[in-house]
Amino acid sequence: MTAAGRAPVLVLGVGNELLGDDGVGVVAARRLADPPLPGVEVVDGGTLGLMLMPYLAGRRAVLILDAVSQAGRAPGDLVVLHDHDVRRGHGVRATAHDIGLVDALSAAELAGCAPHRITLVGIVPVSVADRWGLSPLLTARLDAMVTTARSILTDWGVEVPTHA
Repeated sequence: MTAAGRAPVLVLGVGNELLGDDGVGVVAARRLADPPLPGVEVVDGGTLGLMLMPYLAGRRAVLILDAVSQAGRAPGDLVVLHDHDVRRGHGVRATAHDIGLVDALSAAELAGCAPHRITLVGIVPVSVADRWGLSPLLTARLDAMVTTARSILTDWGVEVPTHA
């Protein structure tokens, strides 16, 4: 546990489930949380944007799950970005909450409590529209997103159950 009594690793699902594929990060985070992972807190960050800063502060590592758009990528493609690229938003334009997330990371850096490691696992959406639920393509790709997230957590020293 961190000095604040929180888990040292945060998995942050970001997105809005009322906008179709934009909710993929939140859905993936819920799936990753079952069964619970020791030393890992999983949070539905929704569209909190800058208000995510307290969740990020003081963590050893943060794994962000989100829908992202990136030039040259097709719907369903996985995108993995590490540290500096995530902190600055390089190459990624996610949905409306992207700017708030980058701002929250910048605020944590300015306050001297930024996470030591940050990785984003994203997936390119088919459609961000007023509807509930993921598109069939993203539903089919959800397991690949969660498997990639589990692999990153394992690389960070998290004990991920083999049956998960």
